[in-house]
Amino acid sequence: MIDAYVILNPAAGRGQAGEREREVREALRHAGMKPVVQRTLKPGHGTALARAAVRAGAPFVVAAGGDGTINEVAQGLVDTNVPLGMLPLGSGNDYVRVLGIPSNLPGATAILTRTRTRKVDIGSVGDRCYLNSLGMGIDGQIAWDYKRHWWLKGAPGYYIAAVYQMLRFRAFDAEVEAEGWAHRGQHLAISVMNGPYAGGGFHLAPGAAIDDGQLDVTMAGDYSRPMRLWVLPKTRNGSYLERPRMRRECARALTIHADRAVPVHMDGEVLTHPMRKLSITLIPMGLSVIA
Repeated sequence: MIDAYVILNPAAGRGQAGEREREVREALRHAGMKPVVQRTLKPGHGTALARAAVRAGAPFVVAAGGDGTINEVAQGLVDTNVPLGMLPLGSGNDYVRVLGIPSNLPGATAILTRTRTRKVDIGSVGDRCYLNSLGMGIDGQIAWDYKRHWWLKGAPGYYIAAVYQMLRFRAFDAEVEAEGWAHRGQHLAISVMNGPYAGGGFHLAPGAAIDDGQLDVTMAGDYSRPMRLWVLPKTRNGSYLERPRMRRECARALTIHADRAVPVHMDGEVLTHPMRKLSITLIPMGLSVIA
């Protein structure tokens, strides 16, 4: 029987993940694995637990939670040969969607039993990595609102937060620079995507792939409040990029300079402080995942 080292965030899914530990254990046992489950106790604990599991010789480490939990556990596995497995127990679950992992526990557990791994790209900002999405501006503010208001839940919760910010967010001036191109203007959002989805299914970068050796940069210009609300539904299928004042580029490294500090999220987790400047770099094939 294979040991399955599981790092479970009890706060994921608006606190419901902690109530599902027994279900997680039973699903793993049913799949022929011996669950070794540890709960995170505070922010950053998942990274420490992942590093400890690597030192203990874990064949793979499983993150049980949402996109934030997966991000945190992955921090401890970057540049190791230990692959990351995932059991989706969160609100958005964008990364498992990108990887084609089922959103239900039996289906996700079945993926783990195959132990088929693949190498994927990741993005980095300083000493911190992200797997799927980085958003600066209204994206970061939406993520902040979602975390702050407990009654916002799942994809509908992200959409409600998006509508609210479409009515109130003040655009910012920013310059984005990468090798071969530069762009400056008023922005609602600058998204530096590794995968195509963010925010519980917003299709911000159609066609983006997590193993194509590039980051997809989408820059959304400013609109009037009524026009913002008209464009918002188009972010669900990616057709918003066909509108004027939208631009999409690719890069392996880029810098963003904004005229004021604005909220930033990485895989749905909001950075502690709003940022005026970001330097973002791609790490090709920096993580191994089970998918």
